Amino acid sequence: MPVMIIIAISFAVYFNAIFNGFVYDDVFQVTENEWITSVSHIPEIFTKSVWGFQPWTSSSNYYRPMMHLIYMLNYHLFGLKPWGFHLVNIFFHAGVSVLVFLFVSRLLSESYPSPSNEDLVKTKAKGKSFSTSTSTSSSAPHSQFGKGETEGAAVISLFTFHDARSLAFIAALLFAVHPIHTEAVTWVAGLPEVSFTFFSLLSFYLYIRAGAGFTRDYLFSVVFFSLAILCKETALTMLLIFIAYDYRFRKNGTGLAVNLRRYIPYFLVTVVYLLLRYNALGGFAPEKKHAYLSTSQYVINVFPLFSQYLLKLILPITLNAFYVLHPVYSVFEMKEVLSVGVTGVIIACMVVAFKRNRLVFFGLLLFVLPLLPVLYIPVLGENSFTERYLYLPSVGFAVIAAQLLIWIKANVPKAFPVFTAALLVIGGLYSVGTVTRNAVWKDDLALYTDTARKSPDAFIPNNNLGFALMKEGRMDEAKERLKTALRLKPGMIDLIINRSISYMERGFIDKAVLELNNALFLDPGRVDAHYYLGAAYARKGWLSQAVEEFMITLSMRPDYPNVHNDLAGVYAAQGRFDKAMSEYESELKVNPADARAHNNLGVLYLQQDNPDKAIGHFRSAVKLNPADATFQKNLDRAQGMKGEGQKGRQTVK
Repeated sequence: MPVMIIIAISFAVYFNAIFNGFVYDDVFQVTENEWITSVSHIPEIFTKSVWGFQPWTSSSNYYRPMMHLIYMLNYHLFGLKPWGFHLVNIFFHAGVSVLVFLFVSRLLSESYPSPSNEDLVKTKAKGKSFSTSTSTSSSAPHSQFGKGETEGAAVISLFTFHDARSLAFIAALLFAVHPIHTEAVTWVAGLPEVSFTFFSLLSFYLYIRAGAGFTRDYLFSVVFFSLAILCKETALTMLLIFIAYDYRFRKNGTGLAVNLRRYIPYFLVTVVYLLLRYNALGGFAPEKKHAYLSTSQYVINVFPLFSQYLLKLILPITLNAFYVLHPVYSVFEMKEVLSVGVTGVIIACMVVAFKRNRLVFFGLLLFVLPLLPVLYIPVLGENSFTERYLYLPSVGFAVIAAQLLIWIKANVPKAFPVFTAALLVIGGLYSVGTVTRNAVWKDDLALYTDTARKSPDAFIPNNNLGFALMKEGRMDEAKERLKTALRLKPGMIDLIINRSISYMERGFIDKAVLELNNALFLDPGRVDAHYYLGAAYARKGWLSQAVEEFMITLSMRPDYPNVHNDLAGVYAAQGRFDKAMSEYESELKVNPADARAHNNLGVLYLQQDNPDKAIGHFRSAVKLNPADATFQKNLDRAQGMKGEGQKGRQTVK
């Protein structure tokens, strides 16, 4: 019954997300992803970076083949219907929420095992410290009580053992409805977060169930660990969590040698993954971001980033899809001092909990360890803080919530019903926050309106909002947004034009045309955008439009490289040979050493039965570029035609 309720509530709070469309990265990551359309792309999926299917991608820090494989399954089940992709994300979230329930139940039962009635009588009668008997069975729970742990802890264990599932149920519900998860669940591109967390927790839960034996549960644990790291690299931290669990929870059950043997398959899987990753990316994390920061500044900014994650998990308000990094540059800034203090408190709590309460220690460990990879600023994008990165760490939050309930029930039993009711109220508020936040992810216009309002100094939200407004036909508003984006990132147009050139080189002409029109919308005076748009139109066969763009280019800059050549080629394709020849002549006035112009002009003269002039231009082309066999071939052909013409004229005489 608890499992069904958790699944039902998980679906209830995300039901309205099913009606959302593709937004943000979904557009190119799903709708423009040819890899997901056929199993023939599987070799590419495993040998290239996560965005290797895109023509402009030269390198990336991400290797996530499982993301494409799950998208491929979605594509073959639902086509490109967004609701199907959203449904799969929600299924994963419901599965994770159930695993949180099972996982927390297990930890509670192992942390607070039920003592016998005889032990209880002895404890009450003698008032001495209490400890449960230790089983040698690997699957039996072991007592946490030892040196320094007193009768009070034993009494807690008595009445919480029977409530373990109830407390775990509350913790799982808090996880299921927490608004911080909306980015990971509601956004189709959040799939790596929900999938890697699902496979990671499933692997861990099976690892715990397997005990010290190499059972079927253990084998499946290794399999799911493999799937988790192929979903997202953060799953590698689970191996450290396995080790911490064995050390703190199985301390009296298995020896070091047994545990080391159990880790070997996970290490082997990790090595294989790292080799695949290195092969696909050309390094473990080849791209370095935020180069304006020094090494020491990278280090000191870890503390504000960590504190921000902690605060956002505890108080999930003003959620945002794009947080701008406002770095600190000195250890003496107040923001840095406060964040170092917060980090110090968390570390101190972990040290104390390690000795006194392994459940709290493990909850803190689950929060901190998965966050460590995303605190390494050099490999993060412009939005260094991202809500979806809290998806797995928030499982630690659920564990600590369960422990807090235990403490209150043991120490302030009269306040327990009130506190439980307060948690239910918080859960209700979380649910409202989640449902409301889902609506923000409905479409690009809704998302970027919200994001640009909350991050007015961020380039990407303003830029994307501009294009979203453009699609709605709100051109004046769009232009203002795009001007704001251009002010925030002056080199934006250069990036757009370079991307369009990459599109053309890969044969994606329609994409190039769209990008170049966007560039000209921002700055109609960009001569290079007009030139490349003319070239793109010519490639599409839109010759009149190509002529128009090339003429604009010439009016703005008569000596622009190659424009006369390209315009002449369009005129020739239209059959306007006189104009074509005139353009080639104009090109040669600007650049007499243009071998291509000489050759093309020679071809036109040859077509007009004027081999003498053709030969002159072909000879110039050969002289300028003797390595091009085509030029020599054309010269030989022209000379042959001239010889045949002279022979014919002599015969007539």
